[in-house]
Amino acid sequence: MRRTRRGLPWVCLALCLGVFALAGLAATGLVIERTARTPLVRVGQQAPGFTLPSTGGGERSLAAERGRPVLLVFVPAMRCATCIAQLRAVQESLPTLRRRGVVVLAVSVDTDAFQRDTVTTLRLDYPLLSEAPTYGQHPASSAYGVYHFDTPNAAPVSTYAVVAIDAAGIVRAVTVRPEGVISSDEIVVAASVA
Repeated sequence: MRRTRRGLPWVCLALCLGVFALAGLAATGLVIERTARTPLVRVGQQAPGFTLPSTGGGERSLAAERGRPVLLVFVPAMRCATCIAQLRAVQESLPTLRRRGVVVLAVSVDTDAFQRDTVTTLRLDYPLLSEAPTYGQHPASSAYGVYHFDTPNAAPVSTYAVVAIDAAGIVRAVTVRPEGVISSDEIVVAASVA
């Protein structure tokens, strides 16, 4: 029994050091992840491909939409009033976009379960695609340059953006609004060039 008690402080010390080392690794990973930025996608370039879980069931990929114009809408999350206003602006523009044959896909970092609830609550008629933090390190928002966009907003996808892609997969318009809603009129104008 006496031998066990003498070893106990060393075990506690080892556990504490392990916890501090793990916390240090997590902090380092967070700093690296938060400073990782890719350039904003440019008009005229090939739109980066992606495949993400969809509220419509299964997964949606940009490649599957080839032959039709696509409007990608990036929203930081679905929990804030501005994000909800952005989703509603997209919904408001939907009849015009559909008449023009435009496919609308919205991307956020929320889990697909939360997104399904948002679709039901807001009565959205377009799919939301999930880049939840556990899924693929935000492949779409990173590829399009809106992940950790250079703003004071600390959200994982830290800007609102609309990207219009033509039927051949070429980016035709990019609208970025770091701190506010891109209106339904602006959405329709952006999509009109695709």
